[in-house]
Amino acid sequence: MILLLLLGCPPPIEGGPCFDAADHLGFMPCVHSLDSYEEFEAVSVPSPAVDQTVTTKYLIPLDQSTPITEGLIVDASRYELHQDFLAEAFPDTFSGITSESYSEMVLNTEERSFFSGDLTEYIDRDGETFLGFIVWDRAAEYDTVTLDDVTFVWQELQAMAGFGDVAFVPRTANQLNASLNWDAPFPIRNVQEDVTYEAYTTGVGYGTIRRYSVTELEAATDNGEFGFQDILVLDEAPWDLEVIVSGLVTGSRQSTLSHLNVRSAARGTPNCYIKNPHDMLELYDGLLVRFSCEREIWRVEETTIEEAEAFWEGLRPEPVDIPEPDLVTDELVGLLDLPTANATQRADGVAAYGSKGANLATLYQRIDEDLQLKGFLVPMSAYAYFVTENGWLTEFEGDTTWLSFQETIDYWLSDDLFLNDTPTRRAALTSLTEAMLEGSVSQDLMIAIGEQVVDIWGDDTTMVRFRSSSNAEDSLYFSGAGLYESARGCVADQFDGDEVGPSLCDSGKEEENRIEDALKIVWASLWNNSAYEEREWYGIDHSLAAMGVLINSRSKGELVNIVAFSGGPVEDDDRTLINAQDGDYDVVSGEPGLTPEVVRLTISDGEVIEVDREAHSSLLENGWLLDLSQLDDLGESFAEIVEVFPVDGDIESDNTLLLDTEWKVLEDGRLIVKQVRGFLR
Repeated sequence: MILLLLLGCPPPIEGGPCFDAADHLGFMPCVHSLDSYEEFEAVSVPSPAVDQTVTTKYLIPLDQSTPITEGLIVDASRYELHQDFLAEAFPDTFSGITSESYSEMVLNTEERSFFSGDLTEYIDRDGETFLGFIVWDRAAEYDTVTLDDVTFVWQELQAMAGFGDVAFVPRTANQLNASLNWDAPFPIRNVQEDVTYEAYTTGVGYGTIRRYSVTELEAATDNGEFGFQDILVLDEAPWDLEVIVSGLVTGSRQSTLSHLNVRSAARGTPNCYIKNPHDMLELYDGLLVRFSCEREIWRVEETTIEEAEAFWEGLRPEPVDIPEPDLVTDELVGLLDLPTANATQRADGVAAYGSKGANLATLYQRIDEDLQLKGFLVPMSAYAYFVTENGWLTEFEGDTTWLSFQETIDYWLSDDLFLNDTPTRRAALTSLTEAMLEGSVSQDLMIAIGEQVVDIWGDDTTMVRFRSSSNAEDSLYFSGAGLYESARGCVADQFDGDEVGPSLCDSGKEEENRIEDALKIVWASLWNNSAYEEREWYGIDHSLAAMGVLINSRSKGELVNIVAFSGGPVEDDDRTLINAQDGDYDVVSGEPGLTPEVVRLTISDGEVIEVDREAHSSLLENGWLLDLSQLDDLGESFAEIVEVFPVDGDIESDNTLLLDTEWKVLEDGRLIVKQVRGFLR
C-alpha cells in the first residue's frame, strides 16, 4: 500500500488478501484501511488496561515476497491470536502454522517476514485519547526494533488509519531506552510510567515465587526450573510463555491481545502487571504463597503445602489410568507373534510390552506385509530388572547407603520436596537419567537381542531402531507424543570387543552404536523431566510407569515423513488429514519456521475420490512431496487400517474416535506405517 501511495495511486478498493480470505470464510477477517473511528472500533475489542479503551492487532509484510503482500488489521473480535487468523484466513499458506513458527516470522530479526503488534486507543494523563501502536520483538537488547523498523511500521499504519495520527508506544525498557536517542518522524508516547498495577486475568494461584529477568527466562524454561506449582515473576513481559504456571507477574505492561495474556486468560491463571515486581516480591522469593490478582489490588501471603496441593489438584484434568505393568513376562517376541486376537490378549500385550509395540503388532497382523517394518519387542520386565539391579550410593535418612534406581524412585514419589519443588525435582530427575545411562545391562539380555536381530535381519551388521514402548503413551486419553527417546543400535558394535568407532553397521557413524547404550537411552527417558511433568499433569500414577522397547528396521534415507489422521483432530472434518515433510525433518516437532505439506483426502469405499492440497511444505516453494499416486496409495492403505484396527477402551458419547498414524516413504519409494494409536476428538 505504501508503494502505491508513493506512486500516487489510490489504495485498492474491494481487493487484497483480506477480500480474498473473505471469499472462502464468508466474512471479512481483516481490513486494509480504516477510514473512521467507527471502523477501527468495529474490528477492536475492549481492553482491561487502565489507560486503554479498545485494541486490535496488525500485521505488516516487510516486502512483496511474503505470502501476504499488503498490511492488514485483524478483526480482533474474531481472532485473539495472529496464528489462528493466519491458519483460517490463508490455509493454503499457513494451515500448519504453530506458535513457534509464527514467532520466528515476526521476532527473528534475521528471518523476519512480518512486523506485528497492537493498535490501541490510549487515554493520556489529561483524559485525552490517542491512537498508539506497539511493535513486538524478543525483549532482548541485542534484538530490539530499530528506528528504521518502527518508521516503516508507522508509515504503513499511518496510511491505513486515515482518521488520525498514530504514535509509537515502547513496549519494553530496551525499546524505551533506544527511542530516547531517535530523531523520529513520529510521536513517541511512554504509557508505563504512571501505572503501578494492572490486572489482566483476575484470580488466585498457589505456588512458589520464582523471579527471573526476561533474558533468563529461555534458559530457565529449557532447564525446567518452573511449572504449574510456581508463581512466575518477570522484570518484563515476554512474547509468550507456553509452560503452565500457577500465576504470572510482569514488570512491564502486557498487551491485551498478546500470546502471553491470551494463554493466561484461557487457563484462568492470575496474570497482572506490578511496577518493580522483583523489589515488591523479594521477601517472598522461593516461598510457597497464595497469590491473587484482583481488579484494583494484588495480594500475597505464605501458605501451607496442604492448601497448595488441594488447589493444584483442582487445576488438573481428570486423572488418567494406565495399565499395571506385567513385570513377569520375559520373552522377546516378534511383532507378528504377539497374541492380539481379542481385547484381553491385546491388554495383556500392552501390560507386558507397552502400548506402542503392542499397537503395532496388532496392526501388522491385519494389514499387507508390504506396509510393514520388521521388528520385535523387549518386555518391560527387562526394564524392571535393570532399575532393580542398578543404583547408587546416596544420602538416605541421614546415612550414605546404596539404593537401587527403583528404590530411589519409590522414595522420591513419597517425598514432599521432590513432589512440590520444581528445581529440586528437575535436578533429581536429571541425576537419575544420567546415572541410568551409566548402568549395566544384563549380558543374557544383550545376547538374546543379538540372536533375535540375526534371526530377523540375517546378520549382526544391520542397524536397528530402539523405540520407546511404555504403558504411559499411545493410549486414548494420554498420547505421550514426543516424551520419550529413541536410539540406534548395532549388535556387531556390542560384541566386537572394543568401544572404538566407526560403527560396524554404518561406516558413516564415527562412534559405535552399542545395543546396551540404545536400551539405556530408551529406559532412562521414562524419567526425563518433560515426561514426568506431563504424566503428573494428567494425574498418572508414576509408580506404575514402566518401559518396554520396540526394535524395528532403521529407515535410513527416507524420502518423506508423514503424520495422518482419519479426520480433523481439532475441527469437525471427516476427511483424512495428511501432514508431510521432507525425510530429514520431523513433522510434529519440526524446527521453528518449518511448516509441513498439508493435504486432505476424501475417501469413499476405500478409494480416494478427491484430493484437496491446502499447503506446500515451507521447504518447497513449488511442487509437492507426495504425488497423486502416492496419495492414492496412502489413502487406500489408511482406509483399510481404519477398517481393521481394533481400538479398545471406553469412549464418551461426545467424543469422536480417530486414528493417529505415522508413515514414511522409504529410500526405495516404498510406503510403510510405523505407528498407530487411537485419538479422541
